[in-house]
Amino acid sequence: VRGHRFAVRMRGYDREEVRLFLQAVAESYQAVTLENHRQAKEIENLKAGLEDFRRRENVLRDALYTAQKMSDEIKAQAQREADCTLQEAQVRAEGLHQQAQMRAHQVDRAILDLKAERESLLAGLKDLSNRLRALLDSVEEAKARENVASFGRDNA
Repeated sequence: VRGHRFAVRMRGYDREEVRLFLQAVAESYQAVTLENHRQAKEIENLKAGLEDFRRRENVLRDALYTAQKMSDEIKAQAQREADCTLQEAQVRAEGLHQQAQMRAHQVDRAILDLKAERESLLAGLKDLSNRLRALLDSVEEAKARENVASFGRDNA
């Protein structure tokens, strides 16, 4: 616009040329103004969208932080529970082991007692057997003497 030069005519500039130029400038200005408004609205929409994305980003960041914190807490709680369960299992295992050892000791003692009783019974049986054998031998001797004595009376 600044560089445009109007042809000089008599009595000043050519009126038609000035009118056409002003009309072209007005149309260009109107087009630029409309484009400027359109771009301003687009910038406004983009800013609103950007603000919405930033808000969502903050919400997501907060949610991610909360989820990470909860995940850490859940892991820590699970670890504590696992440790507690493991400790309880170790205590129970130790108790069961001690009970098993005591029971094994009782069984060993009972076996030893039964072996001693068996030996005592065997000794008693041997003694009874010996006494019975001695008794049988006495009975047989007495029978033999009786037979000899009765043989001698029968022959006399």
